[in-house]
Amino acid sequence: MESKPILFCDTTTVLTYMEANFRFNLALKIPSIRKAEKAAPLVINRLELHDNRLIVNDTEYKMKVYRECQTGGWSSDEVDYDFDGKGFQISLDESIQPGDVLFFYDGNEHRQRKWLAHDCPEIKSSLPCNHYIRLYVAGSMYELPYKSMKIYQLMKRLLTMFIGNRRGEWIIKDFRPQNNVLRWPVDTRKPIVRNFDIGTYRHNKIDGLQPIIDTSVPIPILKMRATSITIEDHPLLKNVEHLMISNHLFTYDFSDLFSIQTPNVTLTTPAPLDKFTLGRLISKLMEKPRPIGVRYSILVRKKMNLNQYSHPAEIRKYKDAIRLAMGSEAVAVIRYSKRRSKTWLIIEVVAKN
Repeated sequence: MESKPILFCDTTTVLTYMEANFRFNLALKIPSIRKAEKAAPLVINRLELHDNRLIVNDTEYKMKVYRECQTGGWSSDEVDYDFDGKGFQISLDESIQPGDVLFFYDGNEHRQRKWLAHDCPEIKSSLPCNHYIRLYVAGSMYELPYKSMKIYQLMKRLLTMFIGNRRGEWIIKDFRPQNNVLRWPVDTRKPIVRNFDIGTYRHNKIDGLQPIIDTSVPIPILKMRATSITIEDHPLLKNVEHLMISNHLFTYDFSDLFSIQTPNVTLTTPAPLDKFTLGRLISKLMEKPRPIGVRYSILVRKKMNLNQYSHPAEIRKYKDAIRLAMGSEAVAVIRYSKRRSKTWLIIEVVAKN
């Protein structure tokens, strides 16, 4: 029987059901399917980005620099950062390429050596040295000459090969950009993100992430770690269905909590609420009408007796719950809830019956 080549549409259908890493590897080995691979719908279960490694599903791609120098004897070691010819670590600003987004400015003009205490003999006395960039993937190691490739360049190249120039719809179920610089491909379709963990909160980090994802589709969950006192509202948060914040520090007037436009906000680090701060929380909540459907879940160390609080808009109150009129059509409900042996203070706005 005469064999026939697979049609383009058939190829994209087959590729759609392949695991992401297998697809990428197959396209590298078979140039004729690369166009179809970029056009076929893609689902990545997990994409985690760090400065010297990335994880796609269950496969990690780790990059290190190996330097073996002749210094009387031979000295060798591996590091997980880029360095210049004199052993200084390359700053983030020096590694920016077209399309990159800098999340964090290191401001390190006077850099300290973080490795060998001597200048590379290759620079000083032309002694032979072996410098390589090493890529570790699934138990295998590949070496490239360090003079022609840096870690940040290899990271960009890998991401471009994997997710660059995509034309078909693609989804990231769990996206975790934990790096200081986003090495995103210049030309690619924006992915739909399901679970978004941005790591440490920085306003400029959200600024950089918003343009690269498909914001026409709601993000079901966005997680962040707060390190500053306040979290500023951002247009991206309007597109998030559930915002989960750890390490949140309460401000005096709770302005950051109630300014966030996400309908469902959860604070997962136990809040040190006392009688005074809880009273301030209720007062701030009632300063103006809130949309029906908003919900705030705050993990607390212990319950406070809600029966001790009074408010002009009070409808009814109990030890563990209080109902307050919010305009003519809504009611603010403040109550305690027990979930998995943890105590939560729930604040929600519901329609008046």
